[in-house]
Amino acid sequence: MRNRLLFAGLLVLGLAGCSEKREAAERREPARAKLIPASLETSPPASDRKDVAIVLDSGEDAVSLVDLKEYKELSKFHIGKEPHHLMATPDDKYLIVANAVSNNLVFLDPHTGEIKKRIEDISDPYQMGFSPDRKWFVTVSLRLHRVDIYNGQDYKLVKRLKVAKAPSHLAFDANSTTVFVTLQDSDEIAAIGLADQALLWRMPVGKTPAGIRMTNDGKYLLVGAMGRNFVDVIDWRERKSVKHVVTADGTHQFQPRGDGKHVFVSNRVAGSVCELDETNLTVGRCFAVPGGPDCMEVSKDGSELWVTSRWIKRVHVVDVASGKIKHAIPVGRSPHGVYFFGHAARS
Repeated sequence: MRNRLLFAGLLVLGLAGCSEKREAAERREPARAKLIPASLETSPPASDRKDVAIVLDSGEDAVSLVDLKEYKELSKFHIGKEPHHLMATPDDKYLIVANAVSNNLVFLDPHTGEIKKRIEDISDPYQMGFSPDRKWFVTVSLRLHRVDIYNGQDYKLVKRLKVAKAPSHLAFDANSTTVFVTLQDSDEIAAIGLADQALLWRMPVGKTPAGIRMTNDGKYLLVGAMGRNFVDVIDWRERKSVKHVVTADGTHQFQPRGDGKHVFVSNRVAGSVCELDETNLTVGRCFAVPGGPDCMEVSKDGSELWVTSRWIKRVHVVDVASGKIKHAIPVGRSPHGVYFFGHAARS
């Protein structure tokens, strides 16, 4: 019995080590092409058009379309290699999906998920964003340690900056003068001036910074310290941390509730989501969302919070009033970004 227990322990340690090595290798090298069934090769037919939740199944190079009323997956189709994040264009005409390893952007109908067009030669777009004035479109290349700045109108490359290590998420100031980027592997954030596309400064923050958000009043940057259990509050003008708001282990991503006051914070390791009050920088309540909660979306009326659970192939729908999970929707492997057109305000 003792030998069997020892063997089991060594096996667990070995698998954990292999997993860490595999994740490191995947960061260094593009994933190999996967064989995609013919049924997943096309976007949904026009006859099936309806407002849906659009979920990126990063581990399957696919998109799941989910019925917003029946809370079930309607269909799935191939989108490109490693789709991680998505966002609507400023005019809400398209929903952009960034395929990190395919090196392209895919533009979907934001209501139905139908593919409308692609833009190639966008190198390793892990995360992306438009400056508030729409002049700039910025992508971060986590695998290649770069930030790329494009013209916001025609997506032509303007400048490519090397910013080690592992740029992850980004946020802009309200005046579109600066983009701020989290650097996961160096435990820093970087500030880049948009006028001349130059690195302005770098500063240390909490361990393994991931999500980053500018508060509605423009005073602070909120940074999710994924390697710890807090939101690092940064006075970006003074370049200093002013407060650690404790949430739970694996503080990761932000999603505004839509009331101009609160923002949801996902905690990947703890398996929870907390509600942070931006006016006084405190956490009110937290509620359980299992399986590595990551990206989020909020219904227009604020009653539902949709959360992708990366580790268990689920999207959880939380009743905001009670904090209880009302639906667990099976989707593809490693679901990441989630979006639907009828969402709450982004504030």
